[in-house]
Order: sequence, then structure tokens, then C-alpha cells
Amino acid sequence: MAITSNDIANQAIQYTGDNQASVQGFYPNFDNNNTTLGKILNRLYGPCVQTVGRQFGWDFARNIVALTASGNAGPFGPAGGFQYEYLYPGNGVQVWQLFPAAAADVNNPLPVNWSVGNNIVAAAQVKVIWANQAAAGAAYNNNPNEGTWDPGFREAVVRLLASELAMAGAGKPDLAQSLVESGSGFEQIAEQRTN
Repeated sequence: MAITSNDIANQAIQYTGDNQASVQGFYPNFDNNNTTLGKILNRLYGPCVQTVGRQFGWDFARNIVALTASGNAGPFGPAGGFQYEYLYPGNGVQVWQLFPAAAADVNNPLPVNWSVGNNIVAAAQVKVIWANQAAAGAAYNNNPNEGTWDPGFREAVVRLLASELAMAGAGKPDLAQSLVESGSGFEQIAEQRTN
């Protein structure tokens, strides 16, 4: 039987104690958003998974993809900047490495310099990757479903989620409300990357 977001959420609820009822449904629609606990989980589940996913470069989450050119030139061009701009993978939690489509020497690959930024593409601001590599590919965390998770990753997500649930659901009312709303801030922290 495959592990689901419902299993993860209910295990986190058990860790918080207090004999709380289990939730039904799956992320992002626990309890059809009709219960307080369902609403809290809908806000915190995704950011918790992404935060843990950004730690340690989990092998199970590795995916390889050919990047899609954004249609823009890279910033500053060949004279001291990046020549190419690619769209950040839509399901990407974190890009780990860029590589050429074909390596000149597979036993001695040269590293590809790259950076993450943002730019306007098709009249919308989006996350992009700048590089000096034509037809680049990327190895990245693609946020795979719960059925593929490593047991250590699962436990880390459950414990982080339980910690957030305990404070958001049982803390002082003003603190609980601020923690429930912190999901978006939590997600922004997870998106930060230092190169």
C-alpha cells in the first residue's frame, strides 16, 4: 500500500498528542478545508515538505530534465555575464546541478557555472536559471510523491509538521493564528538558496 499525504498528516497529528481526530482527504484538500485542523494542514503541509526537501540533496528526489529556454538572452551576455536563460523547472524544489546535453569527456566533466534569478517571461515574473551552457540539462529535486520518499525523509517531514501543528493548533490564540499564517513565510524561506 502506497504512502499518501493523508498518512503523513495523520502520523504528525498522532505525534502532537491531545487525542485529536484524524483528517480525511489529501493535500491540499484535507477535510475539504472544513475543519480547523484541515485548514492548518492545508497551509503547512506543502511548505514543510519543501523545507525538508531542500536539506541534504535527498537521492530519492533526484530527477534529470532538459531545461527549456525562456526566450530571453542571459544577463550581460558573453562579456562578463550569462549567455542563456532557462525556465526554472515548474515542479522544482531545488536545482542541484547543470550539465551539457553531451559531455566532451564523460570521465572528466567540466562544471557548469549557473545562477538562479527572476525575469519577465511572457509578461509574468518567473524564476529562471542563467548559465553559459547551450542546451543545458539539470539535476534537481522534483518533489516526488510520498510513495517514493526515503524513510528518513518521511520521519523528518512528520516531525517538522507535528511541531508546526502543535504550535499552530494548540498555542495561544494570537500565536496560533500567526503560526498558521506563517506557512507562506515558511515557504519563502524554503525557496532561498545560497550559491
